[in-house]
Amino acid sequence: MKTEYQVAIVGAGPAGIAAATALRQAGIEDVVLLEREQQAGGVPRHCRHPTFGLQTFYRPMLGSTYVDKILARAGQVEIRTGVTVLAIKPDGELTITDRRGVNTLKAQRVILATGVRETPRHPRLVSGLRPQGVLTAGALQQFVYLRGLQPGKAPVVVGTELVSFSALWTLRNAGVRAVAMIENGDRPVAWRLSALYARLMGVPIHYSSRVTDIAGRDRVESIEVQNRRGEKQRIACDSLIFTGRFTGEYTLIRQSHLAQRPDSGCPLTDQFGRCSDAAYFAVGNMLHPADMGDQCYQEGLRVGEAVARSLQRTLPPARQILPVRHDERIRLTAPANVALIGKPTRVTINMRVERAVSGSVVVRLGEEVLYRKTHRCLPERRILLRNIALPADGERDALHISIESAG
Repeated sequence: MKTEYQVAIVGAGPAGIAAATALRQAGIEDVVLLEREQQAGGVPRHCRHPTFGLQTFYRPMLGSTYVDKILARAGQVEIRTGVTVLAIKPDGELTITDRRGVNTLKAQRVILATGVRETPRHPRLVSGLRPQGVLTAGALQQFVYLRGLQPGKAPVVVGTELVSFSALWTLRNAGVRAVAMIENGDRPVAWRLSALYARLMGVPIHYSSRVTDIAGRDRVESIEVQNRRGEKQRIACDSLIFTGRFTGEYTLIRQSHLAQRPDSGCPLTDQFGRCSDAAYFAVGNMLHPADMGDQCYQEGLRVGEAVARSLQRTLPPARQILPVRHDERIRLTAPANVALIGKPTRVTINMRVERAVSGSVVVRLGEEVLYRKTHRCLPERRILLRNIALPADGERDALHISIESAG
Protein backbone atom coordinates (compact mmCIF):
# COMPACT_ATOMS: atom_id res chain seq x y z
CA MET A 1 0.00 0.00 0.00
CA LYS A 2 1.35 3.38 -1.02
CA THR A 3 2.51 5.57 1.88
CA GLU A 4 3.78 8.76 0.20
CA TYR A 5 1.77 11.29 -1.82
CA GLN A 6 1.97 14.84 -3.03
CA VAL A 7 -1.32 15.65 -1.30
CA ALA A 8 -3.38 13.82 1.32
CA ILE A 9 -6.89 15.08 2.08
CA VAL A 10 -8.41 14.15 5.44
CA GLY A 11 -12.17 13.97 4.97
CA ALA A 12 -14.12 13.08 1.82
CA GLY A 13 -17.10 15.39 2.18
CA PRO A 14 -17.91 18.13 -0.34
CA ALA A 15 -14.95 20.33 0.67
CA GLY A 16 -12.44 17.48 0.47
CA ILE A 17 -13.81 16.16 -2.82
CA ALA A 18 -13.72 19.67 -4.30
CA ALA A 19 -10.11 20.17 -3.22
CA ALA A 20 -9.15 16.90 -4.93
CA THR A 21 -11.00 18.02 -8.06
CA ALA A 22 -9.17 21.35 -8.19
CA LEU A 23 -5.81 19.65 -7.66
CA ARG A 24 -6.39 17.27 -10.57
CA GLN A 25 -7.51 20.16 -12.77
CA ALA A 26 -4.23 21.90 -11.90
CA GLY A 27 -2.19 18.86 -12.91
CA ILE A 28 -1.59 17.46 -9.40
CA GLU A 29 -2.68 13.82 -9.65
CA ASP A 30 -0.74 12.18 -6.82
CA VAL A 31 -3.61 12.75 -4.39
CA VAL A 32 -5.38 10.55 -1.85
CA LEU A 33 -8.66 11.16 -0.02
CA LEU A 34 -8.83 9.57 3.44
CA GLU A 35 -12.33 8.90 4.80
CA ARG A 36 -13.17 7.18 8.08
CA GLU A 37 -16.67 6.14 6.90
CA GLN A 38 -17.19 3.29 4.47
CA GLN A 39 -18.37 5.66 1.72
CA ALA A 40 -17.16 9.05 0.54
CA GLY A 41 -19.54 12.00 0.49
CA GLY A 42 -19.84 13.18 4.08
CA VAL A 43 -23.17 14.35 5.46
CA PRO A 44 -24.91 14.82 2.05
CA ARG A 45 -24.53 11.09 1.36
CA HIS A 46 -27.25 10.48 3.99
CA CYS A 47 -29.54 13.36 2.95
CA ARG A 48 -32.63 12.67 0.84
CA HIS A 49 -33.95 16.21 0.62
CA PRO A 50 -33.52 18.32 -2.57
CA THR A 51 -31.47 21.20 -1.18
CA PHE A 52 -28.13 20.41 -2.84
CA GLY A 53 -26.57 21.37 -6.14
CA LEU A 54 -27.91 24.86 -6.81
CA GLN A 55 -24.52 26.60 -6.67
CA THR A 56 -22.58 23.81 -8.36
CA PHE A 57 -24.99 22.34 -10.92
CA TYR A 58 -27.64 25.10 -10.96
CA ARG A 59 -30.50 22.80 -10.09
CA PRO A 60 -31.73 21.18 -6.86
CA MET A 61 -31.01 17.53 -6.19
CA LEU A 62 -30.93 14.98 -3.40
CA GLY A 63 -27.80 14.80 -1.27
CA SER A 64 -26.91 11.32 -2.51
CA THR A 65 -27.29 12.42 -6.14
CA TYR A 66 -25.15 15.47 -5.44
CA VAL A 67 -22.37 13.32 -4.00
CA ASP A 68 -22.40 11.03 -7.03
CA LYS A 69 -22.06 14.04 -9.32
CA ILE A 70 -19.18 15.71 -7.47
CA LEU A 71 -17.35 12.38 -7.23
CA ALA A 72 -17.73 11.99 -10.99
CA ARG A 73 -16.18 15.44 -11.43
CA ALA A 74 -13.23 14.40 -9.27
CA GLY A 75 -12.32 11.68 -11.76
CA GLN A 76 -10.06 8.81 -10.82
CA VAL A 77 -8.77 10.28 -7.56
CA GLU A 78 -7.72 7.61 -5.06
CA ILE A 79 -10.19 7.32 -2.17
CA ARG A 80 -9.36 5.18 0.84
CA THR A 81 -12.39 4.58 3.05
CA GLY A 82 -12.45 3.06 6.51
CA VAL A 83 -9.30 5.03 7.35
CA THR A 84 -9.02 6.96 10.61
CA VAL A 85 -6.27 9.54 11.07
CA LEU A 86 -4.95 9.22 14.62
CA ALA A 87 -2.40 12.04 14.61
CA ILE A 88 -1.04 14.83 12.44
CA LYS A 89 2.64 15.62 12.80
CA PRO A 90 5.02 18.26 11.43
CA ASP A 91 5.83 18.34 7.72
CA GLY A 92 2.83 16.35 6.52
CA GLU A 93 3.28 13.12 8.47
CA LEU A 94 0.05 11.31 9.42
CA THR A 95 -0.53 8.35 11.71
CA ILE A 96 -3.46 6.36 10.33
CA THR A 97 -5.29 3.16 11.13
CA ASP A 98 -7.32 0.90 8.86
CA ARG A 99 -8.03 -2.80 8.55
CA ARG A 100 -4.30 -3.44 8.14
CA GLY A 101 -3.45 -1.77 11.45
CA VAL A 102 -1.57 1.41 12.36
CA ASN A 103 0.66 2.96 9.70
CA THR A 104 2.41 6.19 8.75
CA LEU A 105 1.51 8.17 5.65
CA LYS A 106 3.47 11.18 4.39
CA ALA A 107 2.45 13.95 2.01
CA GLN A 108 4.03 17.16 0.80
CA ARG A 109 0.73 18.89 1.58
CA VAL A 110 -2.16 17.83 3.80
CA ILE A 111 -5.65 19.33 3.50
CA LEU A 112 -7.78 19.01 6.63
CA ALA A 113 -11.49 18.79 5.75
CA THR A 114 -12.86 16.96 8.77
CA GLY A 115 -16.22 18.74 8.84
CA VAL A 116 -18.55 19.18 11.80
CA ARG A 117 -20.62 17.31 14.32
CA GLU A 118 -23.81 18.20 16.14
CA THR A 119 -23.91 18.98 19.84
CA PRO A 120 -25.51 15.93 21.53
CA ARG A 121 -27.47 15.78 24.76
CA HIS A 122 -24.83 15.98 27.47
CA PRO A 123 -23.14 19.29 26.49
CA ARG A 124 -26.66 20.79 26.48
CA LEU A 125 -27.00 19.90 30.18
CA VAL A 126 -30.28 18.00 29.93
CA SER A 127 -30.93 15.91 33.05
CA GLY A 128 -32.56 12.50 33.31
CA LEU A 129 -31.65 8.87 32.71
CA ARG A 130 -30.14 7.47 29.52
CA PRO A 131 -33.01 5.65 27.81
CA GLN A 132 -33.05 4.54 24.20
CA GLY A 133 -34.46 7.00 21.70
CA VAL A 134 -32.12 9.97 22.23
CA LEU A 135 -30.19 10.77 19.04
CA THR A 136 -28.95 13.51 16.71
CA ALA A 137 -30.22 14.48 13.26
CA GLY A 138 -27.19 12.80 11.69
CA ALA A 139 -27.96 9.54 13.49
CA LEU A 140 -31.61 9.89 12.44
CA GLN A 141 -30.62 10.08 8.77
CA GLN A 142 -28.50 6.96 9.09
CA PHE A 143 -31.32 5.14 10.91
CA VAL A 144 -33.83 5.96 8.19
CA TYR A 145 -31.81 5.99 4.96
CA LEU A 146 -29.07 3.44 5.62
CA ARG A 147 -30.85 0.97 7.89
CA GLY A 148 -34.49 1.52 6.92
CA LEU A 149 -35.51 1.93 10.58
CA GLN A 150 -37.91 4.27 12.34
CA PRO A 151 -36.50 6.14 15.37
CA GLY A 152 -39.92 5.99 17.04
CA LYS A 153 -43.56 6.82 16.51
CA ALA A 154 -43.74 10.11 18.44
CA PRO A 155 -40.44 12.05 18.28
CA VAL A 156 -39.65 15.57 19.48
CA VAL A 157 -37.09 17.64 17.54
CA VAL A 158 -34.86 20.02 19.51
CA GLY A 159 -33.78 23.07 17.49
CA THR A 160 -35.00 25.07 14.51
CA GLU A 161 -31.90 25.28 12.33
CA LEU A 162 -32.05 24.14 8.71
CA VAL A 163 -30.95 20.69 9.80
CA SER A 164 -33.90 20.60 12.23
CA PHE A 165 -36.40 21.02 9.40
CA SER A 166 -34.38 18.48 7.44
CA ALA A 167 -35.09 16.12 10.35
CA LEU A 168 -38.83 16.75 9.89
CA TRP A 169 -38.42 15.81 6.22
CA THR A 170 -36.52 12.64 7.14
CA LEU A 171 -39.20 11.68 9.66
CA ARG A 172 -41.88 12.27 7.03
CA ASN A 173 -40.03 9.95 4.63
CA ALA A 174 -40.05 7.34 7.40
CA GLY A 175 -43.81 7.73 7.85
CA VAL A 176 -43.48 9.56 11.17
CA ARG A 177 -44.75 12.98 12.25
CA ALA A 178 -42.94 14.82 15.03
CA VAL A 179 -44.90 15.71 18.16
CA ALA A 180 -43.20 19.09 18.58
CA MET A 181 -40.12 21.22 17.96
CA ILE A 182 -38.36 22.97 20.85
CA GLU A 183 -36.51 26.26 20.27
CA ASN A 184 -34.60 28.23 22.89
CA GLY A 185 -34.99 31.51 20.97
CA ASP A 186 -38.08 33.52 20.14
CA ARG A 187 -37.92 32.79 16.39
CA PRO A 188 -36.62 30.01 14.15
CA VAL A 189 -32.85 29.95 13.69
CA ALA A 190 -33.51 29.05 10.05
CA TRP A 191 -35.50 31.33 7.77
CA ARG A 192 -38.89 32.34 9.17
CA LEU A 193 -40.55 30.65 6.21
CA SER A 194 -39.27 27.34 7.59
CA ALA A 195 -41.83 27.62 10.40
CA LEU A 196 -44.55 27.43 7.74
CA TYR A 197 -43.24 24.01 6.73
CA ALA A 198 -43.58 22.82 10.34
CA ARG A 199 -47.11 24.22 10.47
CA LEU A 200 -48.06 22.46 7.25
CA MET A 201 -46.69 19.25 8.76
CA GLY A 202 -48.86 19.81 11.83
CA VAL A 203 -45.84 20.19 14.13
CA PRO A 204 -46.08 22.92 16.81
CA ILE A 205 -42.94 24.92 17.68
CA HIS A 206 -42.39 25.81 21.34
CA TYR A 207 -40.36 29.03 21.32
CA SER A 208 -38.32 30.48 24.21
CA SER A 209 -38.21 26.98 25.68
CA ARG A 210 -35.70 24.30 26.52
CA VAL A 211 -35.70 20.64 27.45
CA THR A 212 -34.91 20.27 31.16
CA ASP A 213 -35.54 16.56 31.77
CA ILE A 214 -35.92 13.26 29.94
CA ALA A 215 -38.17 10.64 31.53
CA GLY A 216 -38.03 6.93 30.82
CA ARG A 217 -35.87 4.04 31.96
CA ASP A 218 -35.55 1.75 28.94
CA ARG A 219 -37.12 4.03 26.34
CA VAL A 220 -37.92 7.74 26.24
CA GLU A 221 -41.44 8.24 27.63
CA SER A 222 -41.70 12.02 27.93
CA ILE A 223 -39.71 15.22 28.25
CA GLU A 224 -40.07 18.25 30.50
CA VAL A 225 -39.97 21.62 28.75
CA GLN A 226 -39.51 24.94 30.54
CA ASN A 227 -40.13 28.37 29.03
CA ARG A 228 -38.44 31.64 30.00
CA ARG A 229 -41.17 32.46 32.51
CA GLY A 230 -40.25 29.31 34.38
CA GLU A 231 -43.45 27.50 33.40
CA LYS A 232 -43.02 23.78 32.85
CA GLN A 233 -44.96 21.25 30.83
CA ARG A 234 -44.46 17.58 30.08
CA ILE A 235 -44.71 16.33 26.50
CA ALA A 236 -45.27 12.63 25.86
CA CYS A 237 -42.88 11.21 23.23
CA ASP A 238 -40.84 8.11 22.51
CA SER A 239 -37.72 9.69 21.02
CA LEU A 240 -35.81 12.97 21.23
CA ILE A 241 -33.76 14.28 18.32
CA PHE A 242 -31.13 16.93 19.09
CA THR A 243 -30.29 18.95 16.00
CA GLY A 244 -27.73 21.58 15.05
CA ARG A 245 -25.45 23.64 17.28
CA PHE A 246 -22.68 22.41 15.03
CA THR A 247 -19.09 22.40 16.17
CA GLY A 248 -16.04 21.64 14.08
CA GLU A 249 -14.37 18.25 14.29
CA TYR A 250 -11.21 19.43 16.04
CA THR A 251 -9.97 16.31 17.83
CA LEU A 252 -6.91 15.96 15.59
CA ILE A 253 -6.09 19.67 15.80
CA ARG A 254 -6.24 19.86 19.60
CA GLN A 255 -3.63 17.12 19.86
CA SER A 256 -1.38 18.57 17.16
CA HIS A 257 1.36 21.15 16.74
CA LEU A 258 -0.83 23.48 14.65
CA ALA A 259 -1.74 26.95 15.94
CA GLN A 260 -5.37 26.90 17.02
CA ARG A 261 -8.07 28.81 18.84
CA PRO A 262 -7.66 28.01 22.56
CA ASP A 263 -11.41 27.93 23.17
CA SER A 264 -12.29 25.44 20.44
CA GLY A 265 -9.21 23.92 18.80
CA CYS A 266 -10.13 25.36 15.40
CA PRO A 267 -6.95 25.70 13.31
CA LEU A 268 -5.81 29.23 12.53
CA THR A 269 -5.65 29.73 8.75
CA ASP A 270 -5.12 32.61 6.36
CA GLN A 271 -7.23 33.47 3.30
CA PHE A 272 -5.57 30.67 1.32
CA GLY A 273 -6.38 28.04 3.95
CA ARG A 274 -2.75 27.83 5.12
CA CYS A 275 -2.15 26.65 8.67
CA SER A 276 0.82 27.53 10.89
CA ASP A 277 2.73 24.56 9.42
CA ALA A 278 3.14 25.29 5.69
CA ALA A 279 2.49 21.63 4.87
CA TYR A 280 -1.07 21.89 6.19
CA PHE A 281 -4.19 23.58 4.85
CA ALA A 282 -7.73 23.51 6.25
CA VAL A 283 -11.06 23.97 4.52
CA GLY A 284 -14.81 23.67 4.93
CA ASN A 285 -17.12 23.53 7.88
CA MET A 286 -14.43 22.73 10.41
CA LEU A 287 -13.52 26.43 10.05
CA HIS A 288 -17.06 27.86 10.11
CA PRO A 289 -19.72 25.46 11.36
CA ALA A 290 -21.90 25.05 9.45
CA ASP A 291 -22.36 26.15 5.84
CA MET A 292 -24.29 24.23 3.20
CA GLY A 293 -22.63 21.49 1.16
CA ASP A 294 -22.55 23.57 -2.03
CA GLN A 295 -20.83 26.43 -0.23
CA CYS A 296 -18.19 24.09 1.19
CA TYR A 297 -17.65 22.60 -2.27
CA GLN A 298 -16.95 26.04 -3.76
CA GLU A 299 -14.52 26.79 -0.94
CA GLY A 300 -12.82 23.44 -1.46
CA LEU A 301 -12.19 24.32 -5.11
CA ARG A 302 -10.47 27.55 -4.05
CA VAL A 303 -8.30 25.91 -1.40
CA GLY A 304 -7.43 23.02 -3.71
CA GLU A 305 -6.22 25.55 -6.26
CA ALA A 306 -4.18 27.31 -3.56
CA VAL A 307 -2.54 24.02 -2.56
CA ALA A 308 -1.67 23.33 -6.20
CA ARG A 309 -0.09 26.78 -6.43
CA SER A 310 1.90 26.13 -3.25
CA LEU A 311 3.32 22.95 -4.77
CA GLN A 312 4.09 24.83 -7.97
CA ARG A 313 5.66 27.65 -5.90
CA THR A 314 3.32 30.29 -7.29
CA LEU A 315 1.28 30.88 -4.12
CA PRO A 316 2.34 34.24 -2.62
CA PRO A 317 4.24 33.81 0.64
CA ALA A 318 2.99 35.74 3.64
CA ARG A 319 5.04 38.87 4.29
CA GLN A 320 3.05 39.46 7.46
CA ILE A 321 0.29 37.55 9.26
CA LEU A 322 -2.43 39.66 10.86
CA PRO A 323 -4.85 38.04 13.31
CA VAL A 324 -8.51 38.91 12.79
CA ARG A 325 -9.87 40.31 16.05
CA HIS A 326 -13.50 41.12 16.72
CA ASP A 327 -15.91 42.41 19.33
CA GLU A 328 -17.83 40.18 21.73
CA ARG A 329 -20.95 39.99 19.58
CA ILE A 330 -19.01 38.14 16.88
CA ARG A 331 -18.46 34.44 17.60
CA LEU A 332 -15.89 33.58 14.94
CA THR A 333 -14.37 34.55 11.63
CA ALA A 334 -12.92 32.43 8.85
CA PRO A 335 -10.15 32.95 8.12
CA ALA A 336 -8.86 33.73 11.60
CA ASN A 337 -5.75 35.34 10.08
CA VAL A 338 -5.06 37.31 6.91
CA ALA A 339 -1.74 37.36 5.10
CA LEU A 340 -0.23 40.50 3.60
CA ILE A 341 1.58 39.28 0.49
CA GLY A 342 3.59 42.25 -0.76
CA LYS A 343 0.94 43.53 -3.15
CA PRO A 344 -2.64 44.78 -2.69
CA THR A 345 -5.16 41.96 -2.55
CA ARG A 346 -8.77 41.33 -1.60
CA VAL A 347 -10.21 38.85 0.86
CA THR A 348 -13.68 37.71 1.88
CA ILE A 349 -14.32 36.93 5.55
CA ASN A 350 -16.99 34.47 6.70
CA MET A 351 -18.42 35.61 10.04
CA ARG A 352 -20.81 34.26 12.72
CA VAL A 353 -22.52 36.16 15.56
CA GLU A 354 -23.50 35.11 19.07
CA ARG A 355 -26.99 36.65 18.93
CA ALA A 356 -29.24 38.56 16.54
CA VAL A 357 -27.86 42.03 15.86
CA SER A 358 -28.23 44.64 13.12
CA GLY A 359 -25.84 47.43 12.28
CA SER A 360 -22.78 48.44 10.32
CA VAL A 361 -20.08 45.80 10.19
CA VAL A 362 -16.79 47.69 10.08
CA VAL A 363 -13.36 46.25 9.28
CA ARG A 364 -10.38 48.38 10.29
CA LEU A 365 -6.64 48.12 9.82
CA GLY A 366 -5.33 50.56 12.37
CA GLU A 367 -7.34 53.75 11.82
CA GLU A 368 -8.11 52.92 8.19
CA VAL A 369 -11.60 51.61 7.42
CA LEU A 370 -11.35 48.80 4.85
CA TYR A 371 -15.00 47.76 4.87
CA ARG A 372 -18.30 49.16 6.10
CA LYS A 373 -21.69 47.71 5.27
CA THR A 374 -25.01 47.28 7.03
CA HIS A 375 -25.80 43.67 7.87
CA ARG A 376 -28.70 42.00 9.64
CA CYS A 377 -26.88 39.26 11.50
CA LEU A 378 -28.55 36.17 12.93
CA PRO A 379 -26.98 33.28 14.88
CA GLU A 380 -25.86 30.24 12.89
CA ARG A 381 -26.11 32.22 9.64
CA ARG A 382 -23.29 32.69 7.15
CA ILE A 383 -22.37 36.40 6.99
CA LEU A 384 -19.91 37.24 4.20
CA LEU A 385 -17.80 40.40 4.28
CA ARG A 386 -16.82 40.48 0.62
CA ASN A 387 -13.85 42.00 -1.18
CA ILE A 388 -12.03 43.60 1.73
CA ALA A 389 -9.05 45.45 0.22
CA LEU A 390 -5.78 44.62 1.99
CA PRO A 391 -2.62 46.68 1.51
CA ALA A 392 0.64 45.21 0.29
CA ASP A 393 2.18 45.48 3.75
CA GLY A 394 1.97 47.55 6.90
CA GLU A 395 3.00 48.01 10.49
CA ARG A 396 -0.38 47.20 12.06
CA ASP A 397 -0.78 44.31 14.45
CA ALA A 398 -4.28 43.06 13.58
CA LEU A 399 -7.42 43.42 11.51
CA HIS A 400 -10.37 44.51 13.69
CA ILE A 401 -14.05 43.75 13.01
CA SER A 402 -16.83 45.45 14.96
CA ILE A 403 -20.58 45.95 14.71
CA GLU A 404 -21.67 49.56 15.19
CA SER A 405 -25.10 51.11 15.81
CA ALA A 406 -26.43 47.65 16.51
CA GLY A 407 -29.90 46.91 17.72
